[in-house]
Amino acid sequence: MVNRRQIREAVMQVLYAHDIRKDSIEKVAEGLIPEEILAHDKSREFAQKLLTDVITHKKTIDEYIAKHADNWELDRMAIIDKNLMRIAIAEFLFMEDVPPKVTINEAIEISKKYSTDKSGKFINGILDATLNELRQSGKLHKSGRGLVDAPAKHPKNATPAPPAKKPPSSPPPVPPKSSSKPSTSKPSPNSSSKKKTSASQKSKPK
Repeated sequence: MVNRRQIREAVMQVLYAHDIRKDSIEKVAEGLIPEEILAHDKSREFAQKLLTDVITHKKTIDEYIAKHADNWELDRMAIIDKNLMRIAIAEFLFMEDVPPKVTINEAIEISKKYSTDKSGKFINGILDATLNELRQSGKLHKSGRGLVDAPAKHPKNATPAPPAKKPPSSPPPVPPKSSSKPSTSKPSPNSSSKKKTSASQKSKPK
């Protein structure tokens, strides 16, 4: 079974041929969509939806590209780069299950295979600016895994943690009691003898 990058590559080739040959999208797709994509329902539906969304909303999609392409006109852009951005913006707007980061990364990786070395940076800048505008304007609607920047999920029936208990406050220190009794300490005998000696020395005649 083919993966979605292969489908995006096939869709880009159909859009490229449509821009060059100016034939109907149905006629171009008949010869370019590989049989391995058409043989699987999901792959075929994904390819058809991308083509339908890009062709139906081409004017709106191109307005986003032109708005965020500084000093670049749509006619001067590489056809491959332009169609990769059209596919990516169609995914932003109309595919709720595709995460925008996946969309941008796929466009950059495919451009490395089919376009120039500078195409990845050019495509990334325009798609990133477009994505920010869609977020701010509320036009980005994603569901399930495609919902980016979703708030963290909390487990159901989770028991809230009890509030932390404050440690018991220690009682204030008790000041020492002052003694009201007079001091009963007696003078040491040595101190009295020193006083007598000094008195006798003063009484001796010179």
